[in-house]
Parts: sequence; structure tokens; C-alpha cells
Amino acid sequence: MAIPNSVPEYDHHTVSRLLLDIAALLMSSGAHTDRVDRNVRRISHALGYDIELFFSFAGITLTLSDQKSPHLQHTAFRGVGHYAVNLSVVSAISRMSWKVSFENWPLTDIATEIERIRSIPHYPKMVLLAMVTLMGMAFCRLAGGEIQAMLLAGAATAIGFATHNQMVARGYNLALSIASAAFVASTLSGLGLVFHWGHSPEIAVATSVLFLIPGVPLINGVIDLLHGHIIVGQARVTHGIVIALAIAMGIVISSALLGVHQL
Repeated sequence: MAIPNSVPEYDHHTVSRLLLDIAALLMSSGAHTDRVDRNVRRISHALGYDIELFFSFAGITLTLSDQKSPHLQHTAFRGVGHYAVNLSVVSAISRMSWKVSFENWPLTDIATEIERIRSIPHYPKMVLLAMVTLMGMAFCRLAGGEIQAMLLAGAATAIGFATHNQMVARGYNLALSIASAAFVASTLSGLGLVFHWGHSPEIAVATSVLFLIPGVPLINGVIDLLHGHIIVGQARVTHGIVIALAIAMGIVISSALLGVHQL
């Protein structure tokens, strides 16, 4: 890694705030911990600082020291408020970190770019709804479902997805939101079993809740464990397990309500 021969002198507090902003943004956008560590270190070295990072699921602690004067240190903490996967943000910060390293960006340019990246929007809600609905139908077809099962899975997925988004937007607990979405989706698709719609309505039930599967937390949790970030890895895997249990709870309540035992 190239370290500039001459770097401007910055205030420790200002640099630590910016680095913690970057680290928290990466964590909340779906980056695994080792990637966060690499990106933040790359930027800090380009600015002329060494850092030590400690990660937990709730926040990040950073100790900053000047490369020219290692005895000058500053420690700060930043909480990670919420997790909302946005891989466009992760890739944009990764690209920026390499540019900062090789082009010696000043602190103001980095701060400006981070604000631009922070404002990168998610996909429009209607586009997400349409794609999630098609995903549910596609999985149903891959599992052997016929047209009736596909339509049932698509409708249940769409309404379950909308339920989840509405509850999260209103500030409900995440596990409760997921359990409610699973209940709604499995109840609607379970009607196919009650009224004997099509030849394989049980496939519609199984595929209508797949949009809730916590893929990113579980994958990142395993990656963190493999890279030695045990605390964050265990927390992310546990978080994924809680989500899976919430999905199962919603399905169980739905099956009890419908009096169906094949769910």
C-alpha cells in the first residue's frame, strides 16, 4: 500500500469521526467486518494515521494514532443504528478507498464523497415489489409448482413483502415484523391447501416466505467467524437465527389458524 511522503496535518477528532462514519455506513449497508476493516485502514493510512478497530454488532470503537507522532492518540466510538442492505454503497466506498490511497485525496474530498454515497437511493419500492413477486413465482416454478401455485405464491409474496415494509416503516420490532409477514404470506398461500387449488399448493406455501430468509446476515456471520471476528460473527449468526425463528413462528401460527398440518 502506497503511503504519501507528505500528508496534511488533520485534527484527530475530525479524522476519527469521518473514519467511524465510513465504518458504520459500511457495516449497516451489508459489508462483512473484514471488508470494513480493510477499507477504513486503507483510507486512514492515506491520511497519515494508524488505527486499531474493535467491532461489535452494536457499534465500532476506533483508536487513532498519528504516524509521525504515535504518542498522540484518540479513541472514539460510533454505534451502528440500523442495518439495511445496500451493496451499491459498499462497492462505492470500496472504490473510493482505492482512489484515496493512490490519488492522495484531502479530507474534505473524502467527506464530500461519503455524503454523496450516503445519499445513493435504494431501488424504488414498486420495482422491489415487482421483483420480489417474480422471485416468489420463479422459486415456486423451480420447485415444481404449476401455474395456479405460481400465482398463489406470487400474490402471497407481494402482500407479505408489503406487510413487512409497512411494519418496519412504522417502527415495529424487526422480529415481530418478520413473523407478521410470514404469517400473512403463509396464510394467503395456505388457502390453496384449504380449498385444494391446483395440484401442488404446498409448494406455494413453502416459497411464499423465501423473501424473508436472512441471507446477508448469515453469510456475513460465517465470513466474520472465518476471519476471526468472533463477536460480530456470533451476533450476526444469532441475528439470522432469530429471523429464521420468527419466520417459523409466523408459519406455525398460520397453520394452526387454518387447521392445516402440511405447512
